[in-house]
Amino acid sequence: MRSHLERSLQELRDEIGRMGGLVEESVEKTIIALREMNEDLAKEIITRDDEIDNIETKIEKNCLSLFALQQPIARDLRIIGSSLKMITDLERIADHSADISELTIRLAKNKAVKLNPAIYIMADKARSMVSRSIDSFIKQDMNTAQAVCKSDDEVDDLFNEIILDVVNQIKAGSQEVELLIDIMFIVKYFERMADHATNISEWVVYSETGSHGHLQHPELHARISEENE
Repeated sequence: MRSHLERSLQELRDEIGRMGGLVEESVEKTIIALREMNEDLAKEIITRDDEIDNIETKIEKNCLSLFALQQPIARDLRIIGSSLKMITDLERIADHSADISELTIRLAKNKAVKLNPAIYIMADKARSMVSRSIDSFIKQDMNTAQAVCKSDDEVDDLFNEIILDVVNQIKAGSQEVELLIDIMFIVKYFERMADHATNISEWVVYSETGSHGHLQHPELHARISEENE
């Protein structure tokens, strides 16, 4: 029974790793599409989102099956519970890639558009956080996970800087208000990517140590507490 559960948990990790790889690729292509105002690439990212959604559904079913049928205990429960949370964050990151891509297609219509260079710096930092958070899960590397969490402040600082610049342009009477609003959404989506990468890293730490602020799955929380008593 135990060996079967171990195999199932490894298969679960492999599936999440596969989903993470697709999400990481989407984020990278999103940044490229934005830099180049590449509408075709942006459309490809939007299409890819359905594939990631389908993988999330499959993993979620596997997690619930393990929870119901394999009688996991303590650390196993943490791994399954954390996996359920992580795939939600991964799916949201993919959603934000698609959102940015839709805005990129709109921006590409304006040949004169020039983005604040700080946006690309912020985007690269968010991408790095996503990549490292996925890597920390695959390798169960708590040091990397904790480093990702600390990086979130850098993204937040850039977000505030860019938003302030946009607001000042609007106040100054810029004629490109719709364009500036689209830019605000883009940087917000990158900021949210960083937040989700932070969440993933926090769940990596939780799965290894049992230390986390709270669980949003009460039935899992109850069983973990019972097993640890």
